[in-house]
Amino acid sequence: MSVSPEILKKRYGFKFPFKPDPLVRKSLHYINGGKRLLDIGCGEGPDSVFFAKKGFQVTAFDANGSYLKRFRKFCTHHNLRGITIQCRDAIKYRYPRNYYDVINCLLVICCMKRSEFDRMLKPLKQSVKPGGIIIISARNYLDPDLNGYRSSQKMIEPNTFRHKEDCCKFAYFIEKGLLRKVFSDFEILYYFEGYVPCKYKEHPKHGDSNIICRRKY
Repeated sequence: MSVSPEILKKRYGFKFPFKPDPLVRKSLHYINGGKRLLDIGCGEGPDSVFFAKKGFQVTAFDANGSYLKRFRKFCTHHNLRGITIQCRDAIKYRYPRNYYDVINCLLVICCMKRSEFDRMLKPLKQSVKPGGIIIISARNYLDPDLNGYRSSQKMIEPNTFRHKEDCCKFAYFIEKGLLRKVFSDFEILYYFEGYVPCKYKEHPKHGDSNIICRRKY
């Protein structure tokens, strides 16, 4: 962005740094066609804006109305016409079949129960076109917060707890190898499980699982 983070925060009230996720930047190396993109859990919109400026027609949704209000204000001021913004729930969203060329879903799985992820997975996979790309990141079994939850809360589902804060209802830490397993029917283009710096600089590090994969058929 050409505008400083301080000005962006003051002008639009952004809670987080307004810059695309590193996984989003990496994904451009693997996207080789199509411009219809779904950004699930878009938050305040930095990834959506990044894709829109690359020529994608973006449908962006999030369940947090405050985030979307800031996002819409930014789009209006910058005359961004390639983005449709909706207030929707990732689990209840009616994913159209064989519709999107790219689906971006970053740090959304970690804000739901394991059973909700299982329920959402099939329609999400079917919503991308054959040859299309899915990009997903999730907090995983390595995350330092997991031990804190285990010591202070009862697990309500596998690796799932009531969230300690008000940003979402649940905290789910995806199991080792699970993201690779559930996309075994896709062509896996990039996969990572390990520690990453906190992109919001609120914690020293996080445990993440990342995948970029292509639907085969």
